[in-house]
Amino acid sequence: MEDKTATLARSLQIIFFSAAILYLELAFIRYSASEVLYLGYFSNFVLLSVFVGLGLGFLSARGEKESEHGFRYFPILFLFFFALILVAHFDVDFLKGRDGLFFFGNIRGSSGLPGWILLFILFAVVASLFLILAREVANLFRFFKPLQAYTLDISGSLLGISLFSVQSLVGAEPITWVLTAGFLLSMAVLAAPGGLQFSKRRLCEIIGAVVSVILLLLAAQSKAFVMWSPYQKLLIQLRSSDPQNKIYEIYANGVLHQFISRPEIAKEGWYGVPYATQMAGGGKVDDVLIIGAGSGTDLSVGLSMPTKSIDAVDIDNGIVELGRRFNDSKPYSDPRVTTHIGDGRAFLRQTQKKYDLIIFALPDSLMRISSLSNVRLESYLFTIESFQDVKRLLKPDGSFFLYNQFRWDWLKNKISEMLETVFGKAPGRLEVDRTTVLGVGGHIPPSPYSKEGYRQLATDDWPNVYMQEPQVSWFYLCMIAMFLVASILGIYFLAPRGTLLKPDFPFFFMGAAFLLLEAKSISLFSLLFGTTWFVNSLVFSGILICVLFANFLMSRYRVRNRSYLFLGLTVAVLAAYAIRPADLLNISNIYFRYLFSILLYFSPIFFANLIFSREFRDLKHSQMAFGWNLLGAVMGGGLEYFGLVLGNRNLLWLVLIFYGLSWISLRANSKGEARLS
Repeated sequence: MEDKTATLARSLQIIFFSAAILYLELAFIRYSASEVLYLGYFSNFVLLSVFVGLGLGFLSARGEKESEHGFRYFPILFLFFFALILVAHFDVDFLKGRDGLFFFGNIRGSSGLPGWILLFILFAVVASLFLILAREVANLFRFFKPLQAYTLDISGSLLGISLFSVQSLVGAEPITWVLTAGFLLSMAVLAAPGGLQFSKRRLCEIIGAVVSVILLLLAAQSKAFVMWSPYQKLLIQLRSSDPQNKIYEIYANGVLHQFISRPEIAKEGWYGVPYATQMAGGGKVDDVLIIGAGSGTDLSVGLSMPTKSIDAVDIDNGIVELGRRFNDSKPYSDPRVTTHIGDGRAFLRQTQKKYDLIIFALPDSLMRISSLSNVRLESYLFTIESFQDVKRLLKPDGSFFLYNQFRWDWLKNKISEMLETVFGKAPGRLEVDRTTVLGVGGHIPPSPYSKEGYRQLATDDWPNVYMQEPQVSWFYLCMIAMFLVASILGIYFLAPRGTLLKPDFPFFFMGAAFLLLEAKSISLFSLLFGTTWFVNSLVFSGILICVLFANFLMSRYRVRNRSYLFLGLTVAVLAAYAIRPADLLNISNIYFRYLFSILLYFSPIFFANLIFSREFRDLKHSQMAFGWNLLGAVMGGGLEYFGLVLGNRNLLWLVLIFYGLSWISLRANSKGEARLS
């Protein structure tokens, strides 16, 4: 009876610790992106820091006594993470505009230390914190068969991502995240065999850390109105209270993002150019589509024109809510307006309505679609295929306009050539208050431009409009090198002697390949169904469910020849490569498209999990293999940057190469074991 009770207790511990790990991973990525200026463009920096910590934690776990000693540092590191971000108030502005690392924003942090030093400190803190948590799970793995432990771990991860997704839906703030993480960790230590008597000290440490961080967050709260959308931290403040020219400023993740101003003032600037140009050429503005409607300034200008209907599309319901609350023109209440909360590219594909005027109204994001992918929220709007979708929706005399502070001539010229490629003529171009307005279609006269300064146009496979040419930035290479060196040093100093000389290559290569598969899946599903947080959550959850199903099958059935599974994986990957996303986009029924996409892109993931589960099932030291697998994922995350050169589709060749290396390593291990026996 005691054994069963202890087994149940340790099972609950793995579930709650794993839930806390994934929950904290997501919370740290969100919080650091919102408070460290411009880090949202490099959110996988935190993700890979987490993976380094997790991998080292599994490789260095030596027993419960060491784990007990190490956990006492968790409260200090937990508090230091938030203190570093809030007190240092640093940025990564030093990366702006270098080697394709283009992002908007002119605000700088106030830290006296260079940003690269603080980034390194942030990496060290995050990696150390997750190392401590990973040791807890690794020590618990010893009490279970490998697949049982792995199933419990994935079940906890599914709980963690579900909690964070639900809280993102309702706009939960960091204080809620800290309380939830504290609850999950408390449940994990309370579930330990021995109950409260054994866990009292740890429980006090967790409560102390949670209370300290909450007090810090309360002290750092802004007096301005703050809202947390599923994508970013939004802050709004009054810039001018003049009744004749009342202006609000909206900051997203600390960067000035949008203005709310009166339509009679705003239409004198770039907001009014599309309507004035379209009507000057004799065109109508009856039916208008605005992608990036945001807080409603573009919308209120459109409503001041002779429009009959406006479809207002924005991906962030938080910004739209600010427009409803603070925009005195109340554009979202106008009966002519139909509001669509979702991805702009997805709307372009799904609607069949024709428009006199389509406007891309400053659709610039401050983050990526996922910490696993280099694709930004607006990336799939600025591609050749997206402009083709726009052209399809225009009426015969309709026009398409987009405006933003594009800054560099090469970027303006690149977008101009993309428009000319699709529409057959060069766009018109107008500079208004440092904002560039590009328009094509209707009777818009073309403007001359140069086809110099860039080498490749943006497509759905290479959706990098802000890059002059395919390349991997020096920052990404330095970051990969830092993670590699930190991993090697961590293994040398923390793991049992000899670990560095006996790497588990099969699981290392599997980890690299699987993370590339995850990144590829997220990018493809974002293209097919929208770059929304909901799509990302579904993909992540689907991957975890695939893992559980593979574990279930491998725990009940034995596949004697692993080569069959590798062959199935190869066929599935080649099928995913052969069938282009454009072929799936041609499926008009969204349900059939979703079903076929799942079969096509989840098949490689399913076979990959079958392979992992088969090899993991009978291991004697599963925590060591799991640690190498996590460090392999760090390598895969670094190699994902090579999609900036190869294109997203060609990353699948890297997946095949790494699984091929895993297969070769497994065969070599099997032959070595056979010779020894």
